[in-house]
Parts: sequence; structure tokens; C-alpha cells
Amino acid sequence: MPRIAVAGPSPLVTDAAGLIAAAGGSVVDTAVVAALTAMCTEPGICAPGGGGFLTINVPGGDAVVIDGYMSYPGLGFSGESNLREITMDYGGGVTTLVDAGSVAVPGVFAGFELAWRMFGTAPWQELMEAVAVTVEGGFPLGQAAHHYLLDAFDPIFSADSTARSALFNEGRLRDVGETVMFEGLASTLRYIGKEGARVFYEGDLAQSIVAGLESMGGQLTRQDMASYVAVPRDPLFVEIGRWTLQLNPPPAVGGVTVALALSSIAKSVGAGPATWADALVGAFTLRAEELEPHAELEVAANKVLVRAGLRSPSTISIAAVDEDGGAVAVSCSAGYGSGVTPAGTGLMMNNAVGEIELTPGGPDAHRPGKVMMSNMAPTVARAGDDVVAIGTPGADRITSALVVTLEWLVGGMDLGDAIEQPRIHPEFGDWGVRVATESGLDLDGIEYPLRQFDGLHMYFGGVNGAAMEGGLLHGHADSRRHGSVAVVG
Repeated sequence: MPRIAVAGPSPLVTDAAGLIAAAGGSVVDTAVVAALTAMCTEPGICAPGGGGFLTINVPGGDAVVIDGYMSYPGLGFSGESNLREITMDYGGGVTTLVDAGSVAVPGVFAGFELAWRMFGTAPWQELMEAVAVTVEGGFPLGQAAHHYLLDAFDPIFSADSTARSALFNEGRLRDVGETVMFEGLASTLRYIGKEGARVFYEGDLAQSIVAGLESMGGQLTRQDMASYVAVPRDPLFVEIGRWTLQLNPPPAVGGVTVALALSSIAKSVGAGPATWADALVGAFTLRAEELEPHAELEVAANKVLVRAGLRSPSTISIAAVDEDGGAVAVSCSAGYGSGVTPAGTGLMMNNAVGEIELTPGGPDAHRPGKVMMSNMAPTVARAGDDVVAIGTPGADRITSALVVTLEWLVGGMDLGDAIEQPRIHPEFGDWGVRVATESGLDLDGIEYPLRQFDGLHMYFGGVNGAAMEGGLLHGHADSRRHGSVAVVG
């Protein structure tokens, strides 16, 4: 089997990836294990009861995006769901809806299993075992998770007995490096490994999850779970210089917004931060005015792409590339977390229904079963024999982080240097439009008010990338967040 470069949020992730690579796993197997490990070991940042996307391109096959994102619940549901609005200081102030009524239909296990069925080489049970081994004795609380939980634990997770037991010790949040263990999680993963992902959606595990959420005021039903299917989609292709980018297509809006911004920049001569700012403001404005309010996101996004001349034949971030040129970029999310863990499963659940910025019109304005809006844009880029898999967490900063990083990359910079360059991000509010910037950029020509940060800051995302460049297999994890890179296999 070829060697594989993996970049992810922690050594736990790259170590688990190494386990499956050593067992003969493919680059897709490795990415699946890395992503699920990250979802299980970054509490609050993500959760296994979430969803995500995998952009996959391996030699000898067409590129594909596996859509395992979350969908709206409520098929066959009648009554009132339990939703609670909270505001926390994280990220400069966030308001969201939590509790059992905020849980959308999780897509991650269906999405990962579909990717494995299409491109895997190791047994599915071994993939789940690699993650179970990582979590069963507990794992150290990471710095990014600890930083988030300082703000989020009390308002979101404190009422959940499983989360409280795992994350608290003698009345205080566990420190970075202290052992966290979610009771039942390893057993649940092994059960999904033995029986297949459908047991999560149709078997006794599904029944237990739905019953647990129902007892707490959830609107997720057995019908929601049984009807969920992951979807393979054709990527959105964008040509920038000598590079071909493969992006997350509609109905996700992240890849569309990246494509619109990059296309606009490419039409300029001598592009720099001022051009980037104009392009990002334009792309975000178009998204807010023409995509987010539209009931049928896929229809609206495709019209926008046609108009821009970009129509082609749409959080944690994982990137994996093997020495044969196979590439996988994975982005997954569980929102801010619902603060709910169905008893005995160890599976923390998402609050995607309560993500106000991604549910235009409110949680009751969307039909059950509809795929939800997402900023995520895992991307594979190719130029001749060079290939890069790249992605980032960061809510709406996903788009700007990828646009700026890809601009450096297509301009000739290597992956690591491109990820470490300073970034900008457009911000919209009562003040109008302003541009947040990291230090070190030439800001001449930017016509918007500026909000300047000292140095590099995790606000601007945490890009992870893996690459085969110039015959060299390598990866890079953004220094803005504490990540890990390994070459395994």
C-alpha cells in the first residue's frame, strides 16, 4: 500500500489514521478514520452525532463529493420540540438554539460508509475499531476543545449527565491534557463496525437514540433516521491558472462562495488583499441576498453559477493524500453542540436545527428531510502531477480562509507557506461592511473599515492540508490551531 500524508487537529487523529493505514487501508479509509476520530475526540468542537462532506479524487476514477451532511428532522412528528436560546462569549458572541429539539438527522455514519464502500480496502469493522481503540480508555482534552468549552460548557452541556461526567472533575472543567472518557462510545462504535452503519439509522441503536431524544423533547423520529441516505455528487470544478479545483457543490453554499470569490479575483490583474476584499464582500453579499433566503438552495446556487460562468457537469477538517496521487478532503460539523447525549451511546449530538445563521426563516421554516445549508468546502486541487487536499473549520470564515490560502497556492507558493500567510475576512453588521485582517498584509487600496488583529489568530480558521508536490508527500496543519501531520503506511 502507498504511504499517506494526513493532516488533522491532533496527534490522536493522525495516530488513529496510522493504525488503519498499517492495516492496509486506502487513503479514503485513512481519511474516514481520521475524521471520525476527530469528531469523537474534539468535544464541543465537533461530535459523532453530526454530518459532513468528503471530496474524493483517486487515480483511475472520477472525482466525487460524498454528501453525508445533516437534514431537517420531523417526519411524522407532531407536537412541540424543546429548543432553548443561549448566548455565549465564544467568537465575540454567539447566539444559538440548543437542547433535544435542535438535533438534526446525523449523516456522518452513512456518509463515511458510502465513501468506504466506493473506495475502501480495509474491512469496515477495522475502521470503527481503530477509532474505538483511540477513545475506549479515554483521551486527553485538547486545547481547542478546552478553549471552546470554557464558554460553552455551562450554557450548553452542563445539563447532560454524560457530558458532565466526561468533561468535569470535582466541579470544574477538566484542564488541557486531562483524560476525558465518554461512557459507551467505544462500544457503540464497535457495534456500528460489526453491524454496519444502517444499525445507526434503522436498528436498535436508532431506536435507542430516537427514544432518548424524544424523552427530552426532541423532534427526531424513527422515520427521519430510516429515510436518511448519503448522496454522491459531482464536484464543482473551477479552473484557476494551472490548477483545477474540485469543490463542494450545491446545495452546500461553501464551495459555491469560494468559487465565486476566486473567479472574481482571477479576472483582476495583479490581485492582492484589496482585490481579495472586494471579491469576498461581493461573494458573501450575493450569498446573503440570493442563496440563503431561497427555499431551494440547489436551484438558486446553480442559477448563480451559470450567471458567473462557473456551472460544472457545495467543524473539523481532515486532509489526506497518498503517494499515488489519491486525495481526500473531509469537513464535518455538529454545530455548536446540542448539549444532549442519548443515554448509553456516548454519542454527543448536533444542534444544526438551532444554528440560526444556517437556518434562514427559523427552525420551523423548512420541510423535514431537506438537506441543511452548510459553509463547509473541503477541496481537492490538481495541477499536473501535483495534488493538494485542503479544508478548514471556522463557520463563515471557512470561505475566506480557503480563498486566501488557495490564492497563495495557485500563485506558486508551497502548501505550508500558503497556509501560514495572513488572511482577511469580510464582516457584516449594524456598522455595515468591514474587513477583519491579520497583520503582515499590504492593506493599501482596501476601501472598507478595518478590524486589525495582532499576528495570526484562530478566528481566521485552521486550514489543514496534505499534498504531493514536486514528488514530495507532505502535509501542514495551521499554526493558528494546534494540529498534527503524519506520513503513515
